[in-house]
Amino acid sequence: MKNSFYLIIVLIFSSQLFSQNQDLTSAIIAIDNKRDVITAKQAIDNATQKIESGSLLKAKKMSKYHHYRGKIYLSIFEKAWFDSIAEVDFSHLEIAANSFSTDAILNGSHSKKSLTQLKRCANFFQEAGFKDYEAKIFDQSELKFEKAISINMSKPISIIDTVNMFNACLMAVYAENYQNAIKWSSQLVNINPNDEKYHLQLINAYKESGNLEKQLSSIQSGRLSIPQSQAIIIEEVNYYLGIGDNESLLKSLDFAVQKDSTNAVLHFVLGLTYSNLSQKNQAINSYKKSLLLDPNSVDTYNNLAAIYIDEAIGYEEEYNNLAINASQKKYDQLSKKIKKAQLNALPYLEKILLLKPEDNNIVNRLKQIYYQLGEQDKSISMKKLIELQGLDRENFVKDFFAN
Repeated sequence: MKNSFYLIIVLIFSSQLFSQNQDLTSAIIAIDNKRDVITAKQAIDNATQKIESGSLLKAKKMSKYHHYRGKIYLSIFEKAWFDSIAEVDFSHLEIAANSFSTDAILNGSHSKKSLTQLKRCANFFQEAGFKDYEAKIFDQSELKFEKAISINMSKPISIIDTVNMFNACLMAVYAENYQNAIKWSSQLVNINPNDEKYHLQLINAYKESGNLEKQLSSIQSGRLSIPQSQAIIIEEVNYYLGIGDNESLLKSLDFAVQKDSTNAVLHFVLGLTYSNLSQKNQAINSYKKSLLLDPNSVDTYNNLAAIYIDEAIGYEEEYNNLAINASQKKYDQLSKKIKKAQLNALPYLEKILLLKPEDNNIVNRLKQIYYQLGEQDKSISMKKLIELQGLDRENFVKDFFAN
């Protein structure tokens, strides 16, 4: 009786095992030989149901099962993905990714193929993230990038997917989900504290979330990691300006300059700060110190020129608003001040033109100032320069300043 009982168990087990093998074989034939994804899915789903009920295949068969389950579900996903009408079901892609991942970890006979297909699954999620971004469905886009990250950072692939982490961070910002933006950018900063854009994303996320304390600490952390970063220094400037703490701002920048007096960027930003605080003379001094360290900084020349141009514009407005009965002396005084301010701006504008001959804004500004200063030939030259392009323009500028 006992032997009969064991025999029945063995027969049942053998029957289930045969049934599973038959399902797997049917799935393989359907997908490989007939390209019949519907039949293949039915067969592999039957095998899955039996495995989930407690039946197991041998290790070699399990590798084949996981690989083909992934292959079948990826085929179903791809068929819909490349069909402009069909509705795409990302659960199919997720099942495929999980199946390939399981097989890749098992290191069976199909594991190398599964690893290749797993990477394709990550690429599909990434591509879907970009599609959702283009459709402005930012929250869904972030989720797709997160799926790609999860696959790429899983054991079979094991790469640190900073590209998609940054993509996910941007999508969180666009979706105004600043807590997620903080999560992603914090991870990125920890991975690579020397990448400026990661710090800027974290600073911006805290700023948008309204957390001033964390915003400042992230700025300070960025300054510590990348002391040369002009963008992070400007974030600090804007932070202090935003809260109206000019004293702390100048104190911070002065301290930074003392620690790194040969840093042209620090002198430039200090000049920018003084300009924002309407402290013109201090701004000019800081910009000039910056130019001693970096004589080819277009931005510094531009800001210096802007100080004097703004000064000239102020005098011009005052001149135009003089009362009808104002004395000639007053007119003459203002005319001299306008001319002096324009002459002060002129060398900086000319230097910009030498460094950046393609800048039409500078050319037009010089044309106007030359005309106002009575230098008609130079003004006409600027008019000619506007019509030139490329190498012709560069040579014209060189000849202009050589004469």
